[in-house]
Amino acid sequence: MGYRLMGKATAHAMQLWDRASRSDQRGQGTVEYVGIVVMVALLVSAVGVVASKWGGDVGDKLKDAMLKAIKRLVAELIV
Repeated sequence: MGYRLMGKATAHAMQLWDRASRSDQRGQGTVEYVGIVVMVALLVSAVGVVASKWGGDVGDKLKDAMLKAIKRLVAELIV
């Protein structure tokens, strides 16, 4: 009798643990995608800052190209 009760208690505890762990994972993908977008934005801005210090001509062309690309992407996201 004791083993049967312990088995049922363990199974019930495992079900509760499984429900609790699943609820913690909701929305996790969104957080990861936002983190990736933030990291890409930081990388692009860092390249822009460094490129602007290389020299007027090269840095400005690279900066303008990146700004055009970002504006085009933002315009596509908004529409």
